Amino acid sequence: MTFSNNRVRAFSWYTAALLVFCTGSIIAARYYPAGFDWHYTVASALASQKHNPTGSNWFAGALSLSMLLLWHYVSLLKRELSAPLPVVVRFSFAALHTGLASGAALGLERLFIRDLSDWVYKAHEILGLLTFSGLFIGILCLLIHAMLRSRIYALPALLVISPLVAIGMTQFWLYIEQRDLGWVDTSWREMGIPTWLSFAFWQWLAIAILWMGLALLVFTGSEQNSSRG
Repeated sequence: MTFSNNRVRAFSWYTAALLVFCTGSIIAARYYPAGFDWHYTVASALASQKHNPTGSNWFAGALSLSMLLLWHYVSLLKRELSAPLPVVVRFSFAALHTGLASGAALGLERLFIRDLSDWVYKAHEILGLLTFSGLFIGILCLLIHAMLRSRIYALPALLVISPLVAIGMTQFWLYIEQRDLGWVDTSWREMGIPTWLSFAFWQWLAIAILWMGLALLVFTGSEQNSSRG
């Protein structure tokens, strides 16, 4: 499988975005009071001026910048595809751009506003949902579209959707069986609640899989172009 110069250049944008995100996350976690336990602490806590006053700007800034870098990455991948694009592909890229724009806005919100939800009801949660859903839907649709051409993409597609299924099943079980636990935090660790029931654990796993899914788009695009040729 060969890559065009534009596709190689696109992947350099992805690499830069990943380095920015990882660097910001690591620095923000080092500043987190009493240490950051990703098994029981959600990602948004890293960007919280309340919970992480010293390190929040690192994560929020890295999130915004990485989303902007990924915008270039996704746009270059779309530009490489042969026209006319199928409806599902156009929808997938629209979903990806929606997720990236929402993620950039989410980081900017945490940089300049203590809590946007104090101004607009559930605004922070809505931005978070748009970020995750846009990226997941866009990646999954493109992987499924590629899977129709080559079954090699069946496993990556299942990998992308697996954390969503796990989150749904574990949180539904908690809602039915242990409603008194409240929102996930490090107190769950002291209570002996297993990691696999923690929303934070699955959220961080989902974030890692999102980055892997975005990287795979380089190959799916090449596959689509070669099948067209």
